Amino acid sequence: MLSAFDDYPYHQIADHFDCAGSSDHRFFDRYWWVAYDPENRAQVNSGLGVYKNMNVLDGFGTILLDGQQHNLRTSRAWRPNVGRIGAGPLDYIVKEGLKSFRLLLEPNDFGVSFDMHWEATLPAFDEPHHRRHINGVLHEDYRRYYQFGRVNGWAEAQGTRIEIVDWFGFRDRSFGVRPSVGGPPPPTPPAPVAGGRVTSVISGMAFACDDGTHGSVQIQEDDSGRTVYSGGKLVRRDGDGWREMTIDGATVDIGLVPGTLKPTALNFDFTAGGDRYELRGTPLSDGFVYQGYGYYNGYWDQRGLGAWRGDGIVEGETYDVSDPSRVRDLSGRVTFPAVLPHEYPLAITLNGAAGMADSMVGFTGPHPRYRPQG
Repeated sequence: MLSAFDDYPYHQIADHFDCAGSSDHRFFDRYWWVAYDPENRAQVNSGLGVYKNMNVLDGFGTILLDGQQHNLRTSRAWRPNVGRIGAGPLDYIVKEGLKSFRLLLEPNDFGVSFDMHWEATLPAFDEPHHRRHINGVLHEDYRRYYQFGRVNGWAEAQGTRIEIVDWFGFRDRSFGVRPSVGGPPPPTPPAPVAGGRVTSVISGMAFACDDGTHGSVQIQEDDSGRTVYSGGKLVRRDGDGWREMTIDGATVDIGLVPGTLKPTALNFDFTAGGDRYELRGTPLSDGFVYQGYGYYNGYWDQRGLGAWRGDGIVEGETYDVSDPSRVRDLSGRVTFPAVLPHEYPLAITLNGAAGMADSMVGFTGPHPRYRPQG
């Protein structure tokens, strides 16, 4: 379909601008934003994805306040209005690429709204390209980049308004093909078992120190405690520029409240550029639950991100997230399992240098250290 964007010289394939270079229904193009209050009065997350081959744009805005996560999700037909980066009450305005943005969630029936100005304070940096096949079938093929900034504006949840002044900002942009978006992946035969059976723990953070050092690290472990993925990047000042270094030999220790899966600490050790680093993180607040964003079949129809569910969809609810093992949907619509992935703001130090981070801690199965009882 022709659109105004076909008048710009930015085409990547021999087709209209609204067409993807892949026919895979899982092709996506996604934003992710956080705004974290260092004083822990409230935290805000938002994200939005375009799924060209499903003709879907969906997004979310969430506010964490006093142990409650207030969610709004929205979805619409992407065509013909391909120029709008938004749906329902949610809009993103790119003021200057890689530098300045406005995130707007207009007042709505679910009592969640914000108007935030996101300004980059550090350069964006790429994560290594993700590309993997399982039994010869493409499992994932996508890129992601990260950036840190400062956020100003306001956010409101259920009548409580919070002024946002120089909050910690983090964002990522990812695009390509990956599982769990746009519908189920193509069927494949079961992969042969080698070592542990399933991914059990995913832990990672994107971090930025006050001295400008920043980066990201992630570790995945299976149910035998074996590391099945470890990687990341560290970015440091180098004269008038920046030096990017691959993170190697990363290990993690997750501190937990006794008898629970609620983190008290997320501590990484790793090597980068020949130097050893100690990255120590302490959660600042309760954790966001990804279902509120629409992940893990979090929409009311339980069809997941990128699924066609009609035009002009707006839905939401409030979760009690004060106990991560007993998350409750206060509307009563959803009952959660005891083990869920959570996203936390962290206060961090990197070899003693202070900063903040956005982190993900996900327990998804038994583990000899953290869930030995299965």
